[in-house]
Order: sequence, then structure tokens, then C-alpha cells
Amino acid sequence: MKRLAHLGVLAGLVSSLWLAPAISRYDIATALPEEQVLRILNNVPVFMITNDKGEPLTFEMPNPQDQSKKIQVFTFFVNQQDAQTALNTIKTQQPEVGRVARVSAAALSGAVKIALESQKNPAIGVDIIPSRPQLEAAVNLLKQSGDLVERDGKILTKDGRPFMGGTPLFFLADSKTGNPIAVEAQLRENGQTRTQRFIPFYFDKTQLQREVDQARQQRPELAKDTGIRVVMLDNLVATMLSTNDPVAGQIQLVQTPEAIQFAVQQSGGNNAQRPNQANQPASPQRPNQQGGGQGTNRNR
Repeated sequence: MKRLAHLGVLAGLVSSLWLAPAISRYDIATALPEEQVLRILNNVPVFMITNDKGEPLTFEMPNPQDQSKKIQVFTFFVNQQDAQTALNTIKTQQPEVGRVARVSAAALSGAVKIALESQKNPAIGVDIIPSRPQLEAAVNLLKQSGDLVERDGKILTKDGRPFMGGTPLFFLADSKTGNPIAVEAQLRENGQTRTQRFIPFYFDKTQLQREVDQARQQRPELAKDTGIRVVMLDNLVATMLSTNDPVAGQIQLVQTPEAIQFAVQQSGGNNAQRPNQANQPASPQRPNQQGGGQGTNRNR
């Protein structure tokens, strides 16, 4: 993997102030250039299993549209520990592969770029594995809001379609409108402190809740005027790619401190290719692992 450009606003956060709602709707369809969206996502670490050359381990599956053809699937993990669990499974089931495999930090932009390319090239796909506890937290929120319902042991959308899962992102929203709340933060970078306004979306609900609780001590009105909402990663990316609202360029995805620390530790000496640039990625059979996503060209 190439190094992450830098590791998002959280790494240098000094202090922050929650402001007013930032954009009219988070799901408007009215566009940020793809290059700009990928540049924003290039700051966000996710995790892959790679070989000793830094090439991603992929797996093949039959193309649902044509069983005679195969899809090469690139797997990304939001949580480093989930990637480590998958690596341990590979070491058990495929010791020759596992012997030289490792967990590597990668940029989320690489996963999204593969997903976009898969729309034109059905021979490749991407599977982004969310953290199970965070997905469960998202489901609970969506049930509370009425966006999901449970019938006969199945989780359905409010219009009766099966819930397909995804990678949840949590954000603070205006209670009346649902509009995301922006943050004005003091950031320290290269020994200098500067002010930046951004709209944070968190992979970890507890992390967001902790920061909101601290902000509410200083601004009690936040308690009655705001609440935590959730959106799936693929929906947010689709919004960023389809809106010409310049405020969308202020969106920042906030990884956990643990994920950032792991990526920082690796960034010093990791000079391998990004997954979407690797010419000959290693392709062992997929390990028999459960509990991950199963999509091939969607952001789970």
C-alpha cells in the first residue's frame, strides 16, 4: 500500500466547537469531482490482508450474472482487530499463505475506487467489512427512527425490503431536520495551530457520543437540539459524488484513535502498492470465515 496522505483531522485535534447544521440534507441528489472525493477518503485508514510484498490477498467467486465467469474480490476491514482475526483464520486454514501474510493499513479511497471501477468492470469487486458492534448499534438507531423494522425475525427497511447492511457512519444531527452539524476545530499540524471547519462522520458511535457529551457540558442546548443519526458509507459516498453543494467538501470521516495509531506505526516503512494499483495481487482461495460482509461491489 502507498502511505496514507495524512490521517484525518482527529490525529491533530486540539479543541472543537459544534456549530449549526451544515448542509440542507445529507442525501440530496443535486457534484464533487471523483478526484476530490477520493482525496478526502485518502486520509481514512482501513485494513487489508497482504502478502510479504504488500500485495492484497483476494479471493474469487462466481459472477452472479454469469456463473461461468469469476469475480476477483478485494476485502477491506474497518476494524484492525477484525482483519487480524481473518488473518489468524488464513494462518490456520492456509499456513503457506498465512506464513507471509500480514495486516496492512490502506486508504479507504482505494476501496471506493475499486467499487467505482467494478461498475464498469464486472471481473472485480470490493467487500468492506464493518465492525459488527457498530453495525448492531446502527441497526438499533435505525429501528428507533422507524427506518428499519423487524418482522418474523428478519430486518427490513420501512418499505419492506431486506436490509442489506453496510458500513455505518454516525453523525450529530439537528433533531428537527436531521441535517448534519458542523464542527470548528483547532488543529495542530507541523507545529502550527490552525482553525478548520468540517462535518465529521464517525465509524465508532461511542467515540462520537463521548465527544458530544463533552460538548454538551459547555453547550447544554445541544442536548435538546441534536441527536446521533447514522448513514451507510455507500450512501454518503454516493451523495458526495452527486451533489454540487460546496459544503460537501467539508465532510471528514473519523477513524478510531486505535486505527489511526496502527496506520501511523506502519506508515514509516510501508512502500508497497495500493490495492487498485497492484498488477499481480496474490489470489488464494477465500478462507472459511464467517461474520464479514458478502458483497462484491458494494460498500458494506
